[in-house]
Amino acid sequence: MKQRRTIKISKTDAAKRQLETAIRLWFYSGDPVSIHTLAAAALQLLHDLGQKQGTGAILRDLPGVLAVHRDELRKLIKGYENFFKHADNDPNALLDFCPDATELFILDAVLTYTKLTGDSAPIFDTFRVWVLAHNPKYMDVPSRRKFFESLKIYGTDFLNVPKTVFFVEFLRLLEKAGLS
Repeated sequence: MKQRRTIKISKTDAAKRQLETAIRLWFYSGDPVSIHTLAAAALQLLHDLGQKQGTGAILRDLPGVLAVHRDELRKLIKGYENFFKHADNDPNALLDFCPDATELFILDAVLTYTKLTGDSAPIFDTFRVWVLAHNPKYMDVPSRRKFFESLKIYGTDFLNVPKTVFFVEFLRLLEKAGLS
């Protein structure tokens, strides 16, 4: 019998691969259920690994949320991923899925990966820049000004290009510059 090829993979590498694939699919407007499932799986792995080091994912730990409300919020947050993975109790259920929520799962996974490993990847930085550029309300005013000034050095108006163009061009610039 022919021996099957195997690959040795760590939990961190598995999470990174899932996250990279989710980001690629997200930038190319791939299937939102697949993107969410990959992002949630990566986030859960990274959270579990982070807890061993005393730091977890924001969407799992829910810092700042009153203890009395944590279980309710966790159930809400895990609702999509559980629906996409399980059918034992509700095989005929339907779900109103909001794909925009996936962006937060990806961002949390990117931040958790970086915090956990002390490393990043150009594709993670590309996603992070896209999210911040298109959601500047998440930054205080001085940080926002500094962020948009720093984008000018690339010479391309990254705010006004489709996300697939942004992905290809910005990722290429980061990889060419050896950043990340």
